[in-house]
Amino acid sequence: METKDYYTIIISVIALIVSIFSNFFQKTKEDKRAIRKNLSDTLESVTKINIENTKLRQNNIEITPENIELRRNYNTQRRILIAHADYLISTYDKIVTEIDCNIVAIAYSNIGDPNRAEFYWKKTIEKSVSLPIKHMNLRGYASFLFNQGKMESGRNKYREALMIDLPDTDNNRDMISDTYLMWAKSEKSYNNENEANKLIEDASSFCSRIGNKGIRAQRQKQIEHMTNKKEIDDKTTSQ
Repeated sequence: METKDYYTIIISVIALIVSIFSNFFQKTKEDKRAIRKNLSDTLESVTKINIENTKLRQNNIEITPENIELRRNYNTQRRILIAHADYLISTYDKIVTEIDCNIVAIAYSNIGDPNRAEFYWKKTIEKSVSLPIKHMNLRGYASFLFNQGKMESGRNKYREALMIDLPDTDNNRDMISDTYLMWAKSEKSYNNENEANKLIEDASSFCSRIGNKGIRAQRQKQIEHMTNKKEIDDKTTSQ
């Protein structure tokens, strides 16, 4: 065999190998993109069902056999979607984000599966991409724990969220103020009024340090609402 033919064969083999690997990586990339879209579409559908359920509650729609059946159908559809999302997340963890886990955690909580909900809350926190996001996920988990009757665990998670060293900006002051209000609401749900009042005061303290008037006014309005609600509840109780 001539040297020229030998080099031609070598070049052809190398080109074939490069082509095979290129096609493989391209297919892998396309498969990941398809799986990612599938997961996003599934979670979007879960969110839409949550919105429709919220509308049913807020509109005080008359309880009829038809409306009960509608809610059951929503719940069945949501369970199917959650099971599919759970499978995708468990199988393709590397393409999963914290918001994916957050949606699934809330969905499992809504359908009455606290064990899977807690698993996904922990996964949500683990996948947090920044300190502010981790703060929000920790307080969400804390609220979930309170709803499960795990008050002390919930308090620990609220504290953990508030211990995160965030930059001293208006957005973060507002978020911290909101976290104190969330914690206060959790305490009030168990009639821990004294603790709730202290937390509302902490929320007000952070709110007062917000420089942006619009942001400060919105948060102050929420604080006033909680304070006024407490006063109304106290009057009702004393009558």
